[in-house]
Amino acid sequence: MLGLFIAFLVTAAVAWLIAKKAYAAAVLLIAGVVLMFCSVAFDIGKGLELKKSTGNTFFDVFQVVQNIMSSNISGLGLSIMAMGGFAKYMDTLNAGHALYSVVGGPLNHVKSPYVLACMGFVVTQIVGMAIPSAAGLALMLMVTLYPVLIRAGVSRMTAVAIIGSSRFFDLGPGSANCLLVAKIANIEWAEYFLEWQIIVYPFLFVTMIVSHYFVQRYWDAKEGPDPEAEKIRQQFHDAAGQPDAGAPKIYALLPVVPLAILLIFNPIVIGQFGYNIKVDVPGAIVLSVLVAMAFEWVRRRDVIGMLKGMKDFYEGMGRQFAIVVSLIIGGQVFGQGLIAIGAVDTLIESAQNAGLGVGFMVLAMSSVIGIVAFLMGSGNAPFFSFAALVPDIAAKMNVHVISILMPLQNMAGFGRTVSPVTGAIVAVAGIAGVSPFQIVKRNLIPLALTTIVNFVVTFAFFL
Repeated sequence: MLGLFIAFLVTAAVAWLIAKKAYAAAVLLIAGVVLMFCSVAFDIGKGLELKKSTGNTFFDVFQVVQNIMSSNISGLGLSIMAMGGFAKYMDTLNAGHALYSVVGGPLNHVKSPYVLACMGFVVTQIVGMAIPSAAGLALMLMVTLYPVLIRAGVSRMTAVAIIGSSRFFDLGPGSANCLLVAKIANIEWAEYFLEWQIIVYPFLFVTMIVSHYFVQRYWDAKEGPDPEAEKIRQQFHDAAGQPDAGAPKIYALLPVVPLAILLIFNPIVIGQFGYNIKVDVPGAIVLSVLVAMAFEWVRRRDVIGMLKGMKDFYEGMGRQFAIVVSLIIGGQVFGQGLIAIGAVDTLIESAQNAGLGVGFMVLAMSSVIGIVAFLMGSGNAPFFSFAALVPDIAAKMNVHVISILMPLQNMAGFGRTVSPVTGAIVAVAGIAGVSPFQIVKRNLIPLALTTIVNFVVTFAFFL
Protein backbone atom coordinates (compact mmCIF):
# COMPACT_ATOMS: atom_id res chain seq x y z
CA MET A 1 0.00 0.00 0.00
CA LEU A 2 3.00 2.32 0.37
CA GLY A 3 3.29 2.55 -3.41
CA LEU A 4 -0.38 3.47 -3.73
CA PHE A 5 -0.03 6.13 -1.01
CA ILE A 6 3.00 7.72 -2.72
CA ALA A 7 1.22 7.57 -6.07
CA PHE A 8 -1.80 9.32 -4.56
CA LEU A 9 0.33 12.13 -3.15
CA VAL A 10 2.21 12.63 -6.42
CA THR A 11 -0.99 12.49 -8.48
CA ALA A 12 -2.63 15.06 -6.20
CA ALA A 13 0.39 17.33 -6.65
CA VAL A 14 0.15 16.88 -10.43
CA ALA A 15 -3.55 17.79 -10.41
CA TRP A 16 -2.91 20.87 -8.26
CA LEU A 17 -0.04 22.11 -10.44
CA ILE A 18 -1.99 21.60 -13.65
CA ALA A 19 -4.99 23.40 -12.15
CA LYS A 20 -2.59 26.29 -11.40
CA LYS A 21 -1.74 26.40 -15.13
CA ALA A 22 1.73 24.88 -14.76
CA TYR A 23 3.21 23.48 -17.98
CA ALA A 24 1.55 20.07 -18.06
CA ALA A 25 4.24 18.28 -20.08
CA ALA A 26 6.92 19.21 -17.53
CA VAL A 27 4.69 18.38 -14.55
CA LEU A 28 3.87 14.91 -15.88
CA LEU A 29 7.46 14.08 -16.80
CA ILE A 30 8.89 15.17 -13.44
CA ALA A 31 6.13 13.32 -11.56
CA GLY A 32 6.91 10.14 -13.48
CA VAL A 33 10.62 10.44 -12.68
CA VAL A 34 9.82 10.99 -8.98
CA LEU A 35 7.61 7.88 -8.90
CA MET A 36 10.28 5.75 -10.57
CA PHE A 37 12.92 6.98 -8.12
CA CYS A 38 10.61 6.17 -5.20
CA SER A 39 10.04 2.69 -6.60
CA VAL A 40 13.77 2.04 -6.80
CA ALA A 41 14.66 3.76 -3.51
CA PHE A 42 12.03 1.96 -1.41
CA ASP A 43 12.09 -1.28 -3.43
CA ILE A 44 8.33 -1.28 -4.00
CA GLY A 45 6.20 -2.17 -6.97
CA LYS A 46 7.40 -3.59 -10.26
CA GLY A 47 10.45 -1.41 -10.56
CA LEU A 48 11.84 -0.19 -13.87
CA GLU A 49 11.83 -3.52 -15.75
CA LEU A 50 14.47 -2.37 -18.25
CA LYS A 51 15.53 -4.89 -20.88
CA LYS A 52 19.01 -3.37 -20.95
CA SER A 53 20.31 -1.55 -17.88
CA THR A 54 22.86 1.26 -17.94
CA GLY A 55 24.65 -0.43 -15.05
CA ASN A 56 23.51 2.17 -12.54
CA THR A 57 20.05 2.45 -10.93
CA PHE A 58 20.10 6.27 -10.98
CA PHE A 59 20.75 6.43 -14.71
CA ASP A 60 18.31 3.57 -15.37
CA VAL A 61 15.45 5.94 -14.56
CA PHE A 62 16.56 8.30 -17.30
CA GLN A 63 17.11 5.37 -19.65
CA VAL A 64 13.38 4.66 -19.27
CA VAL A 65 12.64 8.29 -20.16
CA GLN A 66 15.00 8.05 -23.14
CA ASN A 67 13.28 4.89 -24.39
CA ILE A 68 9.85 6.55 -24.14
CA MET A 69 11.07 9.64 -25.97
CA SER A 70 12.77 7.60 -28.67
CA SER A 71 9.77 5.36 -29.39
CA ASN A 72 7.29 8.25 -29.44
CA ILE A 73 9.26 10.73 -31.51
CA SER A 74 10.06 8.18 -34.20
CA GLY A 75 6.59 6.64 -34.30
CA LEU A 76 3.45 8.26 -32.95
CA GLY A 77 5.11 11.66 -32.53
CA LEU A 78 6.16 11.77 -36.17
CA SER A 79 2.58 11.03 -37.28
CA ILE A 80 1.15 13.77 -35.09
CA MET A 81 3.78 16.30 -36.17
CA ALA A 82 3.17 15.44 -39.83
CA MET A 83 -0.58 15.98 -39.45
CA GLY A 84 0.06 19.26 -37.64
CA GLY A 85 2.34 20.44 -40.42
CA PHE A 86 -0.22 19.48 -43.05
CA ALA A 87 -2.98 21.34 -41.17
CA LYS A 88 -0.77 24.43 -41.03
CA TYR A 89 -0.11 24.24 -44.77
CA MET A 90 -3.81 23.77 -45.53
CA ASP A 91 -4.54 26.84 -43.43
CA THR A 92 -2.00 28.83 -45.45
CA LEU A 93 -3.74 27.77 -48.67
CA ASN A 94 -7.24 28.48 -47.28
CA ALA A 95 -8.11 24.94 -48.32
CA GLY A 96 -10.33 24.50 -45.27
CA HIS A 97 -12.54 27.35 -46.44
CA ALA A 98 -12.76 25.76 -49.88
CA LEU A 99 -13.80 22.47 -48.31
CA TYR A 100 -16.54 24.17 -46.34
CA SER A 101 -17.79 26.07 -49.40
CA VAL A 102 -18.37 22.71 -51.09
CA VAL A 103 -19.85 20.59 -48.29
CA GLY A 104 -21.73 23.52 -46.72
CA GLY A 105 -23.57 24.50 -49.90
CA PRO A 106 -26.78 22.52 -49.13
CA LEU A 107 -27.27 24.55 -45.94
CA ASN A 108 -28.42 27.52 -48.01
CA HIS A 109 -31.57 25.62 -48.98
CA VAL A 110 -32.74 24.68 -45.45
CA LYS A 111 -35.47 26.92 -44.01
CA SER A 112 -36.05 25.68 -40.43
CA PRO A 113 -33.40 27.29 -38.17
CA TYR A 114 -33.10 24.27 -35.87
CA VAL A 115 -32.94 21.75 -38.70
CA LEU A 116 -30.34 24.03 -40.28
CA ALA A 117 -28.35 24.11 -37.04
CA CYS A 118 -28.39 20.30 -36.87
CA MET A 119 -27.34 20.04 -40.51
CA GLY A 120 -24.59 22.51 -39.71
CA PHE A 121 -23.36 20.06 -37.07
CA VAL A 122 -23.27 17.34 -39.73
CA VAL A 123 -21.06 19.60 -41.86
CA THR A 124 -18.73 20.23 -38.90
CA GLN A 125 -18.14 16.50 -38.60
CA ILE A 126 -17.24 16.14 -42.28
CA VAL A 127 -14.89 19.11 -42.20
CA GLY A 128 -13.52 18.10 -38.79
CA MET A 129 -12.23 14.80 -40.18
CA ALA A 130 -9.75 16.85 -42.20
CA ILE A 131 -9.03 19.56 -39.58
CA PRO A 132 -7.77 17.91 -36.37
CA SER A 133 -7.32 21.03 -34.24
CA ALA A 134 -10.39 21.87 -32.14
CA ALA A 135 -9.47 25.57 -31.99
CA GLY A 136 -8.50 25.68 -35.67
CA LEU A 137 -11.76 24.04 -36.71
CA ALA A 138 -13.81 26.36 -34.51
CA LEU A 139 -12.13 29.47 -35.89
CA MET A 140 -12.66 28.35 -39.48
CA LEU A 141 -16.31 27.55 -38.78
CA MET A 142 -16.83 30.99 -37.25
CA VAL A 143 -15.70 32.51 -40.54
CA THR A 144 -17.68 30.15 -42.78
CA LEU A 145 -20.57 28.36 -41.04
CA TYR A 146 -21.48 31.03 -38.49
CA PRO A 147 -22.52 33.70 -41.06
CA VAL A 148 -24.61 31.12 -42.95
CA LEU A 149 -26.48 30.14 -39.78
CA ILE A 150 -27.04 33.72 -38.65
CA ARG A 151 -28.26 34.93 -42.06
CA ALA A 152 -30.72 32.00 -42.16
CA GLY A 153 -32.31 33.00 -38.84
CA VAL A 154 -30.46 30.74 -36.39
CA SER A 155 -29.95 32.49 -33.05
CA ARG A 156 -26.47 33.62 -32.13
CA MET A 157 -26.28 31.30 -29.10
CA THR A 158 -27.53 28.25 -31.01
CA ALA A 159 -24.94 28.89 -33.72
CA VAL A 160 -22.03 29.15 -31.28
CA ALA A 161 -23.26 26.11 -29.32
CA ILE A 162 -23.22 24.01 -32.49
CA ILE A 163 -19.74 25.21 -33.43
CA GLY A 164 -18.45 24.91 -29.87
CA SER A 165 -19.40 21.22 -29.72
CA SER A 166 -18.08 20.39 -33.19
CA ARG A 167 -14.89 18.64 -32.05
CA PHE A 168 -16.49 16.64 -29.24
CA PHE A 169 -15.95 13.49 -31.28
CA ASP A 170 -12.31 12.54 -31.81
CA LEU A 171 -12.26 11.24 -35.38
CA GLY A 172 -9.79 11.32 -38.23
CA PRO A 173 -6.09 10.52 -38.69
CA GLY A 174 -5.15 13.94 -37.33
CA SER A 175 -6.45 13.20 -33.85
CA ALA A 176 -3.54 12.62 -31.47
CA ASN A 177 -5.79 10.58 -29.19
CA CYS A 178 -6.89 8.32 -32.07
CA LEU A 179 -3.31 7.74 -33.13
CA LEU A 180 -2.33 6.95 -29.55
CA VAL A 181 -5.13 4.39 -29.21
CA ALA A 182 -4.07 2.73 -32.45
CA LYS A 183 -0.45 2.60 -31.31
CA ILE A 184 -1.24 1.12 -27.91
CA ALA A 185 -3.56 -1.45 -29.48
CA ASN A 186 -0.91 -2.20 -32.14
CA ILE A 187 -3.29 -1.59 -35.04
CA GLU A 188 -3.56 0.94 -37.87
CA TRP A 189 -5.62 4.10 -37.52
CA ALA A 190 -7.93 2.91 -40.31
CA GLU A 191 -8.64 -0.34 -38.45
CA TYR A 192 -9.51 1.57 -35.28
CA PHE A 193 -11.85 3.81 -37.24
CA LEU A 194 -13.50 1.17 -39.47
CA GLU A 195 -13.84 -1.66 -36.93
CA TRP A 196 -14.32 0.16 -33.62
CA GLN A 197 -15.29 3.82 -33.79
CA ILE A 198 -17.72 3.36 -36.67
CA ILE A 199 -19.79 0.95 -34.52
CA VAL A 200 -20.24 3.41 -31.66
CA TYR A 201 -20.24 6.72 -33.54
CA PRO A 202 -23.71 6.50 -35.19
CA PHE A 203 -25.41 6.12 -31.80
CA LEU A 204 -23.50 9.11 -30.41
CA PHE A 205 -24.07 11.19 -33.52
CA VAL A 206 -27.85 10.71 -33.48
CA THR A 207 -27.99 11.45 -29.75
CA MET A 208 -26.04 14.67 -30.26
CA ILE A 209 -28.18 15.95 -33.14
CA VAL A 210 -31.56 15.13 -31.54
CA SER A 211 -30.58 16.59 -28.17
CA HIS A 212 -29.16 19.74 -29.80
CA TYR A 213 -32.43 20.27 -31.67
CA PHE A 214 -34.60 20.25 -28.54
CA VAL A 215 -32.13 21.80 -26.08
CA GLN A 216 -31.26 24.79 -28.29
CA ARG A 217 -34.93 25.40 -29.06
CA TYR A 218 -35.68 25.33 -25.32
CA TRP A 219 -32.93 27.82 -24.46
CA ASP A 220 -33.91 30.18 -27.29
CA ALA A 221 -37.51 30.22 -26.03
CA LYS A 222 -36.41 30.73 -22.43
CA GLU A 223 -33.83 33.47 -23.07
CA GLY A 224 -36.01 35.37 -25.55
CA PRO A 225 -34.90 37.62 -28.44
CA ASP A 226 -31.24 38.59 -28.76
CA PRO A 227 -31.02 42.39 -29.27
CA GLU A 228 -27.61 42.05 -30.94
CA ALA A 229 -28.66 39.28 -33.33
CA GLU A 230 -30.40 41.45 -35.91
CA LYS A 231 -27.48 43.87 -36.08
CA ILE A 232 -25.05 40.97 -36.67
CA ARG A 233 -27.41 39.44 -39.22
CA GLN A 234 -27.50 42.70 -41.18
CA GLN A 235 -23.71 42.92 -41.15
CA PHE A 236 -23.44 39.44 -42.62
CA HIS A 237 -26.05 40.27 -45.26
CA ASP A 238 -24.06 43.36 -46.26
CA ALA A 239 -20.82 41.37 -46.42
CA ALA A 240 -22.41 38.60 -48.49
CA GLY A 241 -22.09 40.58 -51.70
CA GLN A 242 -18.36 41.20 -51.28
CA PRO A 243 -15.99 39.26 -53.57
CA ASP A 244 -14.53 36.05 -52.13
CA ALA A 245 -10.73 36.07 -51.95
CA GLY A 246 -10.51 32.48 -50.79
CA ALA A 247 -9.01 29.47 -52.52
CA PRO A 248 -10.62 27.90 -55.62
CA LYS A 249 -13.23 25.26 -54.86
CA ILE A 250 -10.99 22.55 -56.32
CA TYR A 251 -8.83 23.10 -53.23
CA ALA A 252 -11.61 21.41 -51.24
CA LEU A 253 -10.00 18.13 -52.31
CA LEU A 254 -6.68 18.88 -50.63
CA PRO A 255 -7.60 18.53 -46.90
CA VAL A 256 -9.18 15.12 -47.52
CA VAL A 257 -6.30 13.65 -49.56
CA PRO A 258 -4.54 12.10 -46.50
CA LEU A 259 -7.87 10.75 -45.23
CA ALA A 260 -8.59 9.13 -48.59
CA ILE A 261 -5.10 7.62 -48.84
CA LEU A 262 -5.24 6.14 -45.33
CA LEU A 263 -8.77 4.79 -45.70
CA ILE A 264 -8.07 3.15 -49.07
CA PHE A 265 -4.47 1.97 -48.90
CA ASN A 266 -4.62 -0.32 -45.89
CA PRO A 267 -5.06 -4.11 -45.57
CA ILE A 268 -8.71 -3.80 -44.51
CA VAL A 269 -9.89 -2.02 -47.68
CA ILE A 270 -7.45 -2.55 -50.54
CA GLY A 271 -6.54 -5.96 -49.14
CA GLN A 272 -10.01 -7.11 -50.19
CA PHE A 273 -8.84 -6.75 -53.81
CA GLY A 274 -5.68 -8.79 -53.34
CA TYR A 275 -3.23 -5.89 -52.91
CA ASN A 276 -0.86 -5.91 -49.96
CA ILE A 277 -0.38 -2.15 -49.56
CA LYS A 278 -0.16 -0.29 -46.26
CA VAL A 279 0.56 3.46 -46.14
CA ASP A 280 1.38 5.05 -42.79
CA VAL A 281 0.39 8.56 -41.73
CA PRO A 282 3.75 10.34 -42.36
CA GLY A 283 4.04 8.87 -45.87
CA ALA A 284 0.46 9.84 -46.70
CA ILE A 285 1.08 13.36 -45.42
CA VAL A 286 4.26 13.93 -47.44
CA LEU A 287 2.48 12.74 -50.59
CA SER A 288 -0.49 15.01 -49.79
CA VAL A 289 1.78 18.03 -49.28
CA LEU A 290 3.44 17.42 -52.65
CA VAL A 291 0.00 17.17 -54.29
CA ALA A 292 -1.00 20.47 -52.68
CA MET A 293 2.23 22.10 -53.87
CA ALA A 294 1.47 20.92 -57.39
CA PHE A 295 -1.96 22.57 -57.15
CA GLU A 296 -0.26 25.81 -56.04
CA TRP A 297 2.17 25.71 -58.95
CA VAL A 298 -0.63 25.22 -61.46
CA ARG A 299 -2.61 28.04 -59.84
CA ARG A 300 0.14 30.65 -59.43
CA ARG A 301 3.03 29.50 -61.70
CA ASP A 302 5.42 30.65 -58.98
CA VAL A 303 8.04 28.00 -58.19
CA ILE A 304 9.74 30.03 -55.43
CA GLY A 305 6.45 30.78 -53.68
CA MET A 306 5.34 27.18 -54.04
CA LEU A 307 8.52 25.90 -52.38
CA LYS A 308 8.08 28.33 -49.48
CA GLY A 309 4.93 26.43 -48.59
CA MET A 310 7.12 23.63 -47.26
CA LYS A 311 8.31 26.03 -44.55
CA ASP A 312 4.74 26.31 -43.23
CA PHE A 313 4.59 22.52 -43.16
CA TYR A 314 7.77 22.23 -41.07
CA GLU A 315 6.72 25.05 -38.75
CA GLY A 316 3.44 23.25 -38.13
CA MET A 317 5.37 20.08 -37.32
CA GLY A 318 7.49 21.91 -34.76
CA ARG A 319 4.46 23.42 -33.10
CA GLN A 320 2.89 20.00 -32.68
CA PHE A 321 6.05 18.72 -31.01
CA ALA A 322 5.96 21.54 -28.47
CA ILE A 323 2.24 21.23 -27.76
CA VAL A 324 1.16 17.62 -28.27
CA VAL A 325 4.16 15.27 -28.54
CA SER A 326 5.70 16.70 -25.38
CA LEU A 327 2.45 15.91 -23.58
CA ILE A 328 2.47 12.34 -24.84
CA ILE A 329 6.03 11.85 -23.61
CA GLY A 330 5.24 13.40 -20.22
CA GLY A 331 2.04 11.40 -19.91
CA GLN A 332 3.74 8.11 -20.71
CA VAL A 333 6.61 8.78 -18.29
CA PHE A 334 4.01 9.52 -15.59
CA GLY A 335 2.12 6.36 -16.49
CA GLN A 336 5.32 4.33 -16.36
CA GLY A 337 6.01 5.77 -12.91
CA LEU A 338 2.58 4.66 -11.68
CA ILE A 339 3.23 1.17 -13.06
CA ALA A 340 6.73 1.00 -11.59
CA ILE A 341 5.62 1.92 -8.08
CA GLY A 342 2.87 -0.72 -8.15
CA ALA A 343 -0.13 1.63 -7.97
CA VAL A 344 -1.80 0.12 -11.03
CA ASP A 345 -1.47 -3.48 -9.83
CA THR A 346 -2.81 -2.53 -6.40
CA LEU A 347 -5.88 -0.82 -7.86
CA ILE A 348 -6.59 -3.72 -10.21
CA GLU A 349 -6.27 -6.30 -7.45
CA SER A 350 -8.47 -4.23 -5.12
CA ALA A 351 -11.16 -3.93 -7.79
CA GLN A 352 -11.01 -7.65 -8.53
CA ASN A 353 -11.13 -8.62 -4.87
CA ALA A 354 -14.14 -6.36 -4.36
CA GLY A 355 -15.85 -7.94 -7.37
CA LEU A 356 -16.13 -4.56 -9.13
CA GLY A 357 -14.79 -5.68 -12.50
CA VAL A 358 -13.74 -3.80 -15.62
CA GLY A 359 -16.86 -1.60 -15.71
CA PHE A 360 -15.90 0.01 -12.41
CA MET A 361 -12.34 0.64 -13.62
CA VAL A 362 -13.61 2.29 -16.81
CA LEU A 363 -16.04 4.53 -14.94
CA ALA A 364 -13.46 5.48 -12.29
CA MET A 365 -10.74 6.32 -14.82
CA SER A 366 -13.24 8.13 -17.04
CA SER A 367 -14.34 10.33 -14.13
CA VAL A 368 -10.76 11.37 -13.38
CA ILE A 369 -10.01 12.05 -17.06
CA GLY A 370 -13.20 14.09 -17.46
CA ILE A 371 -12.47 16.23 -14.39
CA VAL A 372 -8.85 16.91 -15.37
CA ALA A 373 -9.85 17.68 -18.97
CA PHE A 374 -12.45 20.12 -17.66
CA LEU A 375 -9.92 21.89 -15.43
CA MET A 376 -7.23 22.05 -18.12
CA GLY A 377 -9.42 22.73 -21.11
CA SER A 378 -7.52 19.97 -22.92
CA GLY A 379 -8.31 16.31 -23.40
CA ASN A 380 -4.81 15.27 -24.43
CA ALA A 381 -2.90 15.49 -21.16
CA PRO A 382 -5.26 13.40 -18.99
CA PHE A 383 -5.85 10.84 -21.73
CA PHE A 384 -2.13 10.46 -22.45
CA SER A 385 -1.48 10.00 -18.72
CA PHE A 386 -3.94 7.14 -18.32
CA ALA A 387 -3.66 5.48 -21.72
CA ALA A 388 -0.28 3.96 -20.86
CA LEU A 389 -1.87 2.13 -17.91
CA VAL A 390 -4.63 0.48 -19.93
CA PRO A 391 -2.76 -2.49 -21.49
CA ASP A 392 -1.98 -3.93 -18.04
CA ILE A 393 -5.54 -3.36 -16.86
CA ALA A 394 -7.04 -4.88 -20.01
CA ALA A 395 -4.80 -7.94 -19.79
CA LYS A 396 -5.69 -8.63 -16.17
CA MET A 397 -9.39 -7.95 -16.75
CA ASN A 398 -9.30 -10.16 -19.87
CA VAL A 399 -10.82 -7.58 -22.25
CA HIS A 400 -9.57 -5.93 -25.44
CA VAL A 401 -7.48 -2.83 -24.76
CA ILE A 402 -9.65 -0.66 -27.07
CA SER A 403 -12.75 -1.58 -25.06
CA ILE A 404 -11.29 0.54 -22.27
CA LEU A 405 -9.44 3.16 -24.32
CA MET A 406 -12.41 4.19 -26.47
CA PRO A 407 -14.73 5.32 -23.64
CA LEU A 408 -11.79 7.05 -21.97
CA GLN A 409 -11.05 8.91 -25.20
CA ASN A 410 -14.65 10.07 -25.51
CA MET A 411 -14.69 11.16 -21.87
CA ALA A 412 -11.64 13.32 -22.53
CA GLY A 413 -13.62 14.96 -25.34
CA PHE A 414 -16.52 15.58 -22.98
CA GLY A 415 -14.37 17.18 -20.28
CA ARG A 416 -12.61 19.41 -22.80
CA THR A 417 -15.76 20.52 -24.61
CA VAL A 418 -17.66 21.52 -21.45
CA SER A 419 -14.68 23.48 -20.14
CA PRO A 420 -15.08 27.27 -20.35
CA VAL A 421 -11.29 27.65 -20.57
CA THR A 422 -10.67 25.40 -23.57
CA GLY A 423 -9.19 27.23 -26.56
CA ALA A 424 -12.02 26.47 -29.00
CA ILE A 425 -14.76 27.69 -26.63
CA VAL A 426 -12.85 30.85 -25.70
CA ALA A 427 -12.17 31.63 -29.37
CA VAL A 428 -15.78 31.10 -30.43
CA ALA A 429 -17.09 33.14 -27.50
CA GLY A 430 -14.69 35.98 -28.26
CA ILE A 431 -15.67 36.24 -31.91
CA ALA A 432 -19.41 35.99 -31.20
CA GLY A 433 -19.24 38.41 -28.27
CA VAL A 434 -20.75 36.02 -25.72
CA SER A 435 -19.57 34.42 -22.50
CA PRO A 436 -17.85 30.99 -22.65
CA PHE A 437 -20.12 29.94 -19.77
CA GLN A 438 -23.17 30.58 -21.95
CA ILE A 439 -21.83 28.17 -24.57
CA VAL A 440 -21.01 25.54 -21.97
CA LYS A 441 -24.49 25.86 -20.48
CA ARG A 442 -26.07 25.31 -23.88
CA ASN A 443 -23.90 22.29 -24.63
CA LEU A 444 -23.97 20.55 -21.26
CA ILE A 445 -27.13 18.46 -21.78
CA PRO A 446 -26.36 17.28 -25.35
CA LEU A 447 -22.80 16.39 -24.39
CA ALA A 448 -23.82 14.67 -21.15
CA LEU A 449 -26.49 12.59 -22.90
CA THR A 450 -24.06 11.62 -25.65
CA THR A 451 -21.45 10.61 -23.05
CA ILE A 452 -23.97 8.39 -21.25
CA VAL A 453 -24.92 6.74 -24.54
CA ASN A 454 -21.21 6.25 -25.20
CA PHE A 455 -20.84 4.16 -22.03
CA VAL A 456 -24.04 2.23 -22.67
CA VAL A 457 -23.10 1.31 -26.24
CA THR A 458 -19.49 0.49 -25.34
CA PHE A 459 -20.55 -1.77 -22.47
CA ALA A 460 -23.22 -3.42 -24.64
CA PHE A 461 -20.92 -4.16 -27.60
CA PHE A 462 -17.44 -4.57 -26.17
CA LEU A 463 -17.47 -5.28 -22.40
